[in-house]
Amino acid sequence: MTYTSLEQRLAQNYLCFLPSFVPDRNASVNAEEQERFYNLMKALYQLAFDEPLLFVTKLHEDDAYPNRLDKKGYGKPELQRNMVKFTKSIDMLLEVMFLMGKGEAYKLTKKQVAVLSRLGIADFANLPPAWVWMSTRAAASLASFTYCLFDSDYPYTSEIYARLLGESGFKKLESWMLSNGYKRFDIYDVVASNCRLSLTIANPKWNDNPPTGGFEYKIKHTGISARFEPYIKKPVVFGLCIPNGMKPYLENFASMDKNLQDFVVKHTKKCDKCGYCVQTDKSKTRPLAIIPVSYDGNTYPLCTYFPGYNYCWTNIDDNLAEELIRMLSFLDRYAPQ
Repeated sequence: MTYTSLEQRLAQNYLCFLPSFVPDRNASVNAEEQERFYNLMKALYQLAFDEPLLFVTKLHEDDAYPNRLDKKGYGKPELQRNMVKFTKSIDMLLEVMFLMGKGEAYKLTKKQVAVLSRLGIADFANLPPAWVWMSTRAAASLASFTYCLFDSDYPYTSEIYARLLGESGFKKLESWMLSNGYKRFDIYDVVASNCRLSLTIANPKWNDNPPTGGFEYKIKHTGISARFEPYIKKPVVFGLCIPNGMKPYLENFASMDKNLQDFVVKHTKKCDKCGYCVQTDKSKTRPLAIIPVSYDGNTYPLCTYFPGYNYCWTNIDDNLAEELIRMLSFLDRYAPQ
């Protein structure tokens, strides 16, 4: 999609992350009122896309970070400031709307009043019933309010990430995981990320505690984790969750079938002697954290640290789904429970 401004690109993120309308049929407000609220929120995000100057005083040339791992290397420190300014203007309005529904104290700016007026909201003492319900129900949260997650039992995040990553491949992988005892986890406000709502599908056999999100650090379960990074050119990413680093699995490389060996050699980082694994070794005698593996007549020094940085993708097709199923099947042989 071509954007006329940076702000329009950011507004589109809100639209593309909005799930289809699925009401809670057991709610205290009827489906028609829930749909009225859904259409109100969709209209808000469309208004931000069509008229971003309602939210900020100045527009900027369209841009985005090409790499989620190295924003500094892009050499545009002002870019994130401009991005944050626009998204903050929308997020602050959403926070105020949430407070309005809760009946708590709030303060609207002139711009916020103007936006609400354009949405047909002028009587703040008589808000739509579903607006109030989404702010006050037992499961109320700013994230569920923002993304219209009405039914706590419906897998909205699976729907969203399947649409963004690739329906066929995602559903194939998800179906296999769920049929093999994996569980879905919606995780809000991922640490060290701008993602408000991420999805992890994890195998609980590995650890009694629920996953904390992400696929790079402190991984305790097998599975996948998907998130949406709004400031990146390709904002959606998902990664394979590999507990305990690659060491225990690379030590058993010979027991993998050839297809899996090919996948592992392709995606595991080859040691480039970066020195990270021995940087605290004052004796200079600690060996590098690598496992040499033999494959197709070659030996590869494979790194055992942080495999999530290499086992991650911005889309999924049926072939990748099959490879991930093969990999997860192998990893789960080593589940402690």
